[in-house]
Amino acid sequence: MDYSAVVEEVSKSVVTILTKQLTLDEFLMPSVAEGLGSGFSVSKNFVVTSYHVIQNARNIIVVSRDGFSSEADVVAINPFNDLALLYVKLDLKPLKLQEKVKVGEGVLAVGSPLGLDSVTLGIISSVDRTIQSPLGNPLYVLQTDAAVNPGNSGGPLVNTKGEVVGVVTAMIPYAQGIGFAIPSKLVISFLKNIEKNNGKYIRPYLGIRVLKLNKAISTYFNLPSDTGVLVVAVDEDSPAFEAGVRRGDIITEVNGKKVESQLDLVAGIDEAGISEIEIKIIRGKNKGTIKVTPVALAE
Repeated sequence: MDYSAVVEEVSKSVVTILTKQLTLDEFLMPSVAEGLGSGFSVSKNFVVTSYHVIQNARNIIVVSRDGFSSEADVVAINPFNDLALLYVKLDLKPLKLQEKVKVGEGVLAVGSPLGLDSVTLGIISSVDRTIQSPLGNPLYVLQTDAAVNPGNSGGPLVNTKGEVVGVVTAMIPYAQGIGFAIPSKLVISFLKNIEKNNGKYIRPYLGIRVLKLNKAISTYFNLPSDTGVLVVAVDEDSPAFEAGVRRGDIITEVNGKKVESQLDLVAGIDEAGISEIEIKIIRGKNKGTIKVTPVALAE
């Protein structure tokens, strides 16, 4: 199948990101290190990329496919989901973010290192992978067999319609032959969080740890539901505990949206920021609703 038309259209919105960082050499003398990555437009003057692409950068230059360049300002970052939002003075066509993605779906990883189109083709191998990030926190990712190189990091993973299903991340050193991408669901919640907080990202903290349910787990533990997420721990000094969430509760919805995995829960909380959220739970034979307000977690 010929994907050239899709690549041509998507590439108009993909940019090269050049960075300069002050580092120390082996003699502890300061030196300047240069970095290279990709990004893509999500709205007028705003570009999404991976946080690790611009991490500690003192200077960021964004270059469009047609050769126009702009210094970039960092609007907001979420290191724990490896996302960053940049402001640039470039007129780029925004790409559409698509939350829905299926295992086996064909995808393209599109990058623009030094303005050269870099495209690889593959399929979605998993939509529900959890790996450990370099910061030590769980990182919720899509897995693909599309080859990922460092220059593509921060660029879009698109479906065959040219819709963004994830942000390519090459930050996992052991990912030989495996590509990962931050799901668009987390990109959308990241952008909504920023919008709600006047241009700043605030990381919300609820204080629970959960496990995705399936039929096998539900049958083994004799649970009343085989969908949703099971609360396996609640921090006693957390907003969740104060609101009445307890170990053993099954969370089925957040703010009216179904929760079928940890990703759904994280995205729902992230989108709300530090606004009150409504959680629907099952506790034994009873169903109920709990209202809880997350608190801001220092980075």
